[in-house]
Amino acid sequence: LGKMAEQERLGGDAGALNVSIHPLVIINISDHFTRKRFLSGRPERVVGLLLGTQEGRNVEIFNSFECVHTFVNDKLVLNQEYLATKMDLYKKTFAKYEPLGWYSTGYEVTDADIEIHKEICSINDNPLYVLLDTRVSAADKELPLQVYESEMHMVSDVATMSFVKTPAKLETVEAERISVEQVSHLQASGSGSTAEALTAHLGGLQSAMRMLNQRVGIITQVMEAMHRGEIPIDHTFLRMSKSLCNRLPAIDTQQFRGQFHNEYNDTLLLTYLTTLTKGANTINDLVDKYNLSYEKQGRRRGLF
Repeated sequence: LGKMAEQERLGGDAGALNVSIHPLVIINISDHFTRKRFLSGRPERVVGLLLGTQEGRNVEIFNSFECVHTFVNDKLVLNQEYLATKMDLYKKTFAKYEPLGWYSTGYEVTDADIEIHKEICSINDNPLYVLLDTRVSAADKELPLQVYESEMHMVSDVATMSFVKTPAKLETVEAERISVEQVSHLQASGSGSTAEALTAHLGGLQSAMRMLNQRVGIITQVMEAMHRGEIPIDHTFLRMSKSLCNRLPAIDTQQFRGQFHNEYNDTLLLTYLTTLTKGANTINDLVDKYNLSYEKQGRRRGLF
């Protein structure tokens, strides 16, 4: 810990990187950790790759994606083939983005982080390491995020890698600011300002339908009991029931049927369009994967 504190002080030199992190990166890491915890039922460490641009000492991290990994002899090993595939796909969409480092969740830097960092060095000679502390406290006023660079030092005539804490700032554009503001207003139920009004409206309709169904059921039970002779016939109750039933044909008109069928057909068409869109998206992903695999096979044949 003493060596780490010393390295952190050295990280404040004038030659340190100017690191800017966009909110999408933090949201991606938080979402990755939350989904992993929900699926496994316990907090688990997550690992991913950082993407962005670098011009001289100015580094801007725009996006990130998850990394597939396995454990071999209690050592975390990244799937390099998956990394290469994901980077190729991102390169086609965001040509300016390059891998800048990796992220993880945890409370402090460990020896295992050094080993993972060495693996990432095969992608970037001097990668950054972003560590997100997942311990949430209402008293915290700053983002629980730390950014580290790596440095090589000679310790007992052996080259040893160590981490140096690097200052970082949050950078946003207008579109990100609007999105983050919307996310920040979301409640635990997933409802925002607009969605909340819709949820309340649909909830009211559901309650009304449930109450109507219960009351119709009570009327049916009473009339069946009268028919079986279990209770005396109440003519006042029968007249009120008949009056209620006579109101139903009032909406059974040709105009009502036309409007109902139009709305029903519109709903079916929208559902059909949604299904087609999802299918087209799935086919597009499959074609991209096939093209990527075909290009790799073509390059391999070209070598021979």
